[in-house]
Amino acid sequence: MPTAPSDPSGRDGADRSRRPGGMGLDPELAAMQVLMPRIDIAEVEQARATEAMLVANMRSSDRRHEVETTDSVVLRPDGTHLAVRGYRPRTRRRGPLPMLLFIHGGSFVTGDLETEDARCEIYAAEAECVVFAVDYRLAPENPFPAGLDDCSTALAHLRDRADELGIDNGRVAIGGLSAGGALASGTALRCGGDGRPALVLQMLLFPVLDAGLTTHTARHYSDTPVLTHETLRDMWRLYLGPEWRPGQASYPVHSSPAHEPDLSLSPPTYLCTAGHDPLRDEALEHAQRLMRAEVQVDLRVYARGFHSFDSFHATRLGRSAIRDQVEALRAAFA
Repeated sequence: MPTAPSDPSGRDGADRSRRPGGMGLDPELAAMQVLMPRIDIAEVEQARATEAMLVANMRSSDRRHEVETTDSVVLRPDGTHLAVRGYRPRTRRRGPLPMLLFIHGGSFVTGDLETEDARCEIYAAEAECVVFAVDYRLAPENPFPAGLDDCSTALAHLRDRADELGIDNGRVAIGGLSAGGALASGTALRCGGDGRPALVLQMLLFPVLDAGLTTHTARHYSDTPVLTHETLRDMWRLYLGPEWRPGQASYPVHSSPAHEPDLSLSPPTYLCTAGHDPLRDEALEHAQRLMRAEVQVDLRVYARGFHSFDSFHATRLGRSAIRDQVEALRAAFA
């Protein structure tokens, strides 16, 4: 295990949050995190292959028999195909169902329809909703705004076909994990005031929010499980292009939620983060900004977790986090 950087204050070990082996992680997660190698996204093709292998090895949902899954395509404005996957509970109530569009993570550069397959099955089965996953275009081949455009296109298309798909357009939510959180937030802001019923929830899970990398955790958490500040730097450079610089005054509209001047059109928000996540502080600051904009916020901080620990469904804390997300969806759809 790498050692923590020296503490410039001279208090050796004072910032124990940099040490995965001794920073108060949940014991089950501490044991499991050794199975989750950090993915070096600077080597894009290798990163994609590694993530695909991890997804295949970690799949743990037992809900496949409870959910009907359908793959289809949405036409982009230029006529090309955008793949989406729908998850519908097999035992359903009468009438149209609520809908969740869920956007996978992967630092904007990895992931596909398989990445959150198990999670989407759980949401569909337990929150009794139709879930759609979107195979948005990835950086660096397709930098911003390609991925955001795809998510916005998918959401608009699905809502336009609500009657055909058996969707209640008055109960539509959006969610995203990690980089998917940035895309979910941007999509929600784009569609605010578009004439359709307002989204009932945005569910931001361990979200990427600040291209400026201005917070303490983003700048200094260099030895945390799964994600480090070095990955954050590589991620934003690949997504926004080589001209990106941390701390610059502004970023493209809807690319970096932390730099949105007006969050008042954001839907009610469920936001979760973890004590040992480099993205923790930007999540806390974003929750405060949403509340100042009079947006309803349900903020959860899992002090003994790390970035996207809820992917470890076999752990008690992982299962607890997933249950919390399901309850947030059920409450929003009620």
